[in-house]
Amino acid sequence: MNHINLKEPNPTLADLIDKVNQDQQATLITVNEQKQAVLVSLEEWNGLQETLYLSSIPGVKDDLIVGKNTSWEDCVPLDKVEW
Repeated sequence: MNHINLKEPNPTLADLIDKVNQDQQATLITVNEQKQAVLVSLEEWNGLQETLYLSSIPGVKDDLIVGKNTSWEDCVPLDKVEW
């Protein structure tokens, strides 16, 4: 994680936003060594929110593990799936 202390000469907010989007790495922002915040890209934020949502649904984790451990031969082809 990158770290920016706002007491030091610092880049503009636009520069920080560009950097977190380019690097896909969170940036810790500190003010007076007490107030802290983390800046992440919208893509990263959305991914975290989706992960939290899916993790909140009972059984999803177990279903994902079963799916991961299922061989391709045991899977149903997409064109054979009945919706």
